[in-house]
Amino acid sequence: MEKLSVFVKSNKLMKGNLGLHDALPKGDKFPIVPPKGEIWVNEKLPVQRRKQVIKHEKIENYLMKKKNLTYNKAHKIANKWEQH
Repeated sequence: MEKLSVFVKSNKLMKGNLGLHDALPKGDKFPIVPPKGEIWVNEKLPVQRRKQVIKHEKIENYLMKKKNLTYNKAHKIANKWEQH
């Protein structure tokens, strides 16, 4: 997987999203997308939950970039892997 840097960002900036990565489709659902090579996680998350969200974002990012999956398909798969 690509090296991604993780940053904790304010809930206000995150617009309530738990995590964001650079492969997300910018638009209504994701008005702000991190710069290339970055994952952002919401400051309001407890440390253990942040770890799960980071794992989710890394998997989702990989599937979208390397396997050309849509956000919805990648998100569904990442949700399953996040639990392990």
